[in-house]
Order: sequence, then structure tokens, then C-alpha cells
Amino acid sequence: MKSRLVTNIYFLLAFVPCLMLGSSALAGHSLGNGLRVLEEVESGLVGLAEHTLPSVVSISPFVPESSVGTPESLRKRPNNAGAGVIVDGRNGYLITNAHVVRKAEKIRVTLYGGQEYVGNVLGTDEETDLAVVHINSDEILPQVSLGDSSKLKIGQLVVAIGNPYGLKETLSLGVISGLNRENINLSRYEDFIQTDASINPGNSGGPLLNIRGEVIGINTAIINYAQSIGFAIPSNVVKNVSRQIIEHGEVNRGWLGVGIENVPEDVAAQVNLAKGRGVMINSIFEGQPAHMAGLKVGDIILKIGGSNVDSPNGMIRLIGNVSPGQFINLDILRDGEERTYSIQLGHRKDQMEMASLQQNPLPELGFDWTEHEAGATTGDHEDSDKKKEGVLVTRVEPGGSADRGGLMVGDLITALNGQDVINRGHFESILRQNHVRGSISVTVQRADEEVSLTLSRSE
Repeated sequence: MKSRLVTNIYFLLAFVPCLMLGSSALAGHSLGNGLRVLEEVESGLVGLAEHTLPSVVSISPFVPESSVGTPESLRKRPNNAGAGVIVDGRNGYLITNAHVVRKAEKIRVTLYGGQEYVGNVLGTDEETDLAVVHINSDEILPQVSLGDSSKLKIGQLVVAIGNPYGLKETLSLGVISGLNRENINLSRYEDFIQTDASINPGNSGGPLLNIRGEVIGINTAIINYAQSIGFAIPSNVVKNVSRQIIEHGEVNRGWLGVGIENVPEDVAAQVNLAKGRGVMINSIFEGQPAHMAGLKVGDIILKIGGSNVDSPNGMIRLIGNVSPGQFINLDILRDGEERTYSIQLGHRKDQMEMASLQQNPLPELGFDWTEHEAGATTGDHEDSDKKKEGVLVTRVEPGGSADRGGLMVGDLITALNGQDVINRGHFESILRQNHVRGSISVTVQRADEEVSLTLSRSE
């Protein structure tokens, strides 16, 4: 029945326009066949809705009815904030978006039949915008299964269910428009399913289903200035995150301890690396797994655990899917030679620790810098053939160590302590590695001259 339904839906897409136009070619027997196809497709979609709708819930903030001093208008049931889907009816676990339950320990969960529960937020993961909510029920609740999002293909039919604008249990039909969408700036770990199934405010946290009624994604966002562009978090990500939240109350991700960027075009050309292949390490955090294993700034990471690395976001996802303490193989390219390192991942640092690691370890040197445009020509002459990499000095503190050492605003630092500077991340990494030294030596490009300077730290 299901496989036949899929075939007939594609026939339907071609047949419906003709049926609506009342073409004389679709008369008699042909019209009867077409109507049967329509009825079968309609029956399949109705069955899908009947099977899945009882597992989709409405989620809103919980306001106790007996709140002392709360105005009557605020004690009434709030407007729906989003949706969720029950994935374990026996134990009362449901999935939604983290932003739907943000800053709430308890929420109001309304089932398809109108029954209400007070749910506890078991845990959230802001990195993927997912959350798990637990409700206590004396009955086994209806549930749906999580499908395998790795098998999805563009063009597959999908159904989105949610509560757009407070309109409960709204179902919309569409297709998968794209896969592996990233750089949407919605979360840190981005690997979205793009769909044209109608998703509106209130759909957040609801399921994206395949025609078998399996959850293949959790609806998370839309592009406000565009039509028919919605995004869902893949079900395989949902499986991993929800399992960790249920078992541990939080999500633990592996930590390598490097800064990365896309491989610059000139570097890729030098090592004959195809465009879009690999990422380059631009900084290494001292004492962290990558540093302990012997990775270096300038190394190009090609594979992680056998999977190709094609973008910084892709690498972040691969590392994040590995638990702290596990060993993972990294295939890298260094000086044109491929090497493999086995590295035991650590725990990913929180943002405050990350920020402290990236601070300039020598602020007393008295100057600031910024990224230098790759391949920019230095000097005042248009015919200068010198193309330098490095960092550009943007501020020199009057009377400070850099000023006394002769550094000037506009200088391009091309080498630090004898090491060529590739970019800002590389420069800062060298600074961190040499933080115990009493002074540093720099080579700068100033107009058409190369100047060597020694900068001593202030006492």
C-alpha cells in the first residue's frame, strides 16, 4: 500500500492540473482511473494524519492558576508558544526546540485530545536548539518513531505538523528542497533539512514526517523574508542529543582544541588540493588534545574518523558527534605529505574558557592588530610585486613597549620569533606559545622595506 501510494502521488502531480482544467482527453475510463488515484492518495494522507496527530502536542509557558498577586488576565492559559512530538509514550518523553522552552523549568503540554499536563524540562542543548520534556502520565501516550535522516533525498515528500499562529494541529504537505544546509546562523551545529512544507511561527518543535509517518526532522525555523523556505533538524541529530539528555541531563561533545578556517585558495593551489576539500588549522590551544598529539598551525585536516572534511561547520559537527575521551583518527596534509594522527578528544570548553584561551597573552606589549587581507599588495607603489601574509598593526600605545621598540601603525607583521605569520589566528597562536619569554622579535613590512624589531614587555 505504501509503495503504491508513493508511485501514485507522482502520477497525481501530473494528473491533477489536467483534471482541474477539465481536459476532454481525461473522459470516461481515464477519468475514473484518475479519481481512484486521487482517492487512494487522499486516503493515505488522511491515514498519515490520523496516525501522527495524536503524538503532536502544543507547548506553552506554565502559569500556576493559584499564582498570588497575578492578574486574572495572566492566569489564563497563555498563547501557544510552539509544538513538540512524543517519541517515548511509555516514559513520557517528548522533543521540542530549546528556544520554545528557554528559561522555563515547567511548561504546559496539551495533547491532541485536549488533555493537559505540566511538563518538566529535562534538559536543553542550545548548540542544536533541541530540548527534551518529561511528563508523568498514568497511561501510555501515543508516540511516533524517529527515522533515519541519513537516507533522505531531495524531492521526497514530507509533512510538517505544528501550531502556526495558535492554530492547533495544522498539517502541511511539501518536499525536501535541500539537505546539509549550514551557515544559516541559527545554531552552532548546523546541518539542516530544507523544506517547502509550510512552516510558520508556532510550528517550532513540531515534527517533519516522511510518508511512513516517521519523524525525519524537528521543525526549527523559517526565513522571514522568503516564501516556502523552512528548516528542520535531522532526526539522527535528534536521536543523539535526546539520548544524552535523557541519560545525563546534558550533551557532552568532544573537544580537539584548534581554530580552523577554509583552506585559502593560494595554499590549496600550492598543495594541489581540490576546492572545498579540507580545513586549515590557524591556531592551536596549548595543552589541549591537538597540541598534545603534535598537530601544527598550517596543517590541513582532510578526514575525521574516515569522513571527509569539507568545511569548518562540517568538521565541528564531526568532532561534536564524538564523546569526550574517545580516540579518533585525523588524516591531515602537512608540507604536501598526508599523515594520520590518533587523538583522544577532551571536553569542549565553555564560552568563557574559550574566550580566555583566545586572549592576547602579551597585552603589555602595547599594540593591537587585525587580519591582513590575503594577497594584498603592501607598499605604496602599484607595481610592487611583493605579496605578504601577516597581521596589520592598527594601534600602538604611546610610550608602550611596542612604541619604544619602533613599531608603527600600518606595519605588516610577517614573522614572529623567526616563524612566518600566515594570518591572525596563526600570529596569536605563536604569541600563546611564547608567553613566557621576556621579549619577542618581529619582522615587519613597512612600505618597501623589511624591518626587524625587538619588543620587550613592560615591567
